[in-house]
Amino acid sequence: MSTDHLLSIGGFAIVSGLSITALRHYDEVGILLPAWVDPVTGYRRYRPEQVRQARLIRALRQLEMPVESIRQVVQDPSGATAVALLRKHRDHLAQRVEVLTQLVRDADRYIEQGVGMPALSGSRIVQATINATDREELIAFYRQAFGATFNEEIGSFEFGTWPNEEFFLLTIADDQKHPGPAGPARFGLLVEDVDSAHQRTLDAGAKEVYPPVERPWKPRSSCLIDPSGNYIDLYQS
Repeated sequence: MSTDHLLSIGGFAIVSGLSITALRHYDEVGILLPAWVDPVTGYRRYRPEQVRQARLIRALRQLEMPVESIRQVVQDPSGATAVALLRKHRDHLAQRVEVLTQLVRDADRYIEQGVGMPALSGSRIVQATINATDREELIAFYRQAFGATFNEEIGSFEFGTWPNEEFFLLTIADDQKHPGPAGPARFGLLVEDVDSAHQRTLDAGAKEVYPPVERPWKPRSSCLIDPSGNYIDLYQS
């Protein structure tokens, strides 16, 4: 194959606005594949026509759009799926604006009134109980899969710290002190990246119910079963 008309990865990075590191990453995840890869050196080269696609990817990443959504948009930028994904992401950004606006108000209040114990507002679930067929195996699993801290005194994994709003307890059932559900438990966790968290959970010994998937009525999510048979739903934060 003649490569005279192809751009080196460095040259393509300059004209596309994407870094060399980003180009390698997008190749690895299958979003922007080079036109040719040297079988000996692994050196990547790109067609000039790919610049437009690369710039589209760059624009979407500047919007902080998830990689999986970008994959679908670049396949058909003017299609109905692309429009729906952009609208969904726009709504997500609008929600973030509301959150950031509230944080600014809180910061202003602390400046004016001093920093005290923050008041927690609203209601939300802060504890779930799971059953264990092998307690030590289950503790090791959640430590490996989620980096969770296990508090032996209360028999619970601690996510976040009290009184912060991300505080959450995942308690292992104890027949005497803290009875669990009659059958397998099911709970959901917000994670920074569903795809990587899903893979870590599999690597730790979980069984897959379904892989990460996009649905119109909830965040990107997946489902797995831990070594004791409890169901874990992972949600994109």
